[in-house]
Amino acid sequence: MKTHTIIEKLFTKVKKEKVVISYPFSLKELLTILNEKGWALIRGLLFVKPFLKKNKGLLFAGKGAKIQFGHKIKTGSGLNLMAHSSINALSYEGVEIGNNFTLGKYAIIECTGVLRNVGNSLKIGNNVGINHYCFIGVRGDIVIGDNVIFGPRVNIFSENHNYKDLDIPIKNQGVTKDKTVIGNDVWIGANTSIMSGVTIGKGCIIAAGAVVTKDLPDYSIAGGVPAKVIKSRKTN
Repeated sequence: MKTHTIIEKLFTKVKKEKVVISYPFSLKELLTILNEKGWALIRGLLFVKPFLKKNKGLLFAGKGAKIQFGHKIKTGSGLNLMAHSSINALSYEGVEIGNNFTLGKYAIIECTGVLRNVGNSLKIGNNVGINHYCFIGVRGDIVIGDNVIFGPRVNIFSENHNYKDLDIPIKNQGVTKDKTVIGNDVWIGANTSIMSGVTIGKGCIIAAGAVVTKDLPDYSIAGGVPAKVIKSRKTN
């Protein structure tokens, strides 16, 4: 059996969907991949899975991956925490993650930064890939749909600092929490920031480096600072 066929079968079984690989992996490359995935599986099953509120199926944890307050986390199958990623799940309503979720290297999901401002909730659908060095600040509520892909260094926020009183330092004026929503089948380019309270419709594409401050309708292609709709995918 060809090595890429072996990898196809393994990944198809883990993800529970057809995975097609065309690259002709050498035996050395195959063994390197299996070694890395094997250790990640061992770390996930021994040091992460027992501390989660609920987990279905396999769980992979790269070197240095960290979970805090795992009793607040429910996940589906195929959870992949890459090296040095972290989830702080301390929140009122917890974290729910669907099947086939990947959190990239050094990516952070942070529900609570300071104890006087505990986060609300995070819900992530199926088949979501969050790339390296992303940050998701779950102070309010964040909802991410199915089949969403993030480029590296994407930031998502769900709160803003209050600042109207000129006689009080901004840091002492508290925050306003909101709900930030990303619909199904969205592609978010590298270095994008999505601000608190924004809803991004299904099928949207956000150009790299954009700052999204307002809602975007379904199937929009948007970019810029602040982000504006460039065109609709429906007109292609």
